[in-house]
Amino acid sequence: MERWRGLKDLVQDAVDNGSRAVERLQKHAAKLPFDLLEQIPPISAPVRGIRVVHDTMVSGVHVAIRLVNRVAGYTIDGVLFVVEQQKEPAGTSCTGGAGAQAAGSVSVPTRCRGCWGTSRCRGRV
Repeated sequence: MERWRGLKDLVQDAVDNGSRAVERLQKHAAKLPFDLLEQIPPISAPVRGIRVVHDTMVSGVHVAIRLVNRVAGYTIDGVLFVVEQQKEPAGTSCTGGAGAQAAGSVSVPTRCRGCWGTSRCRGRV
C-alpha cells in the first residue's frame, strides 16, 4: 500500500506543480500583447480591464484543477485505507488514538505503527 500511496503523492505533486507552471506561462505569454495594446491611448483602459479578466480566468481554471487534484488525492487515500483495512485481520485496526481497549479494569490506548494515534493515522496497529 505504501507504494500506491507514494505513486499517488507523486502524481498529485506533478499535477499541482505542472498547473502552477502552466498558469505562469499562460500569463507570461499574454503579457506582451497586453503591454503593447495598453500603449494605444484610445483602447488602453478597456485593455487593462480585459487583462484583469484574462488573468482572473486563467488563475480560476488552475485553482479548480488543483482543487480537483486535492479531492482526488483524498478520495484515493480513502480507497487505499479501505482496501488496507480489508486485508488486515479483525481487531487489529487502529482507533486513531481516540479510543481505548479494555484490559481487565485498565484502559490501554491503541496506537498505530508509525503514527501513534495522531492525525496521520492510517489504521495500522
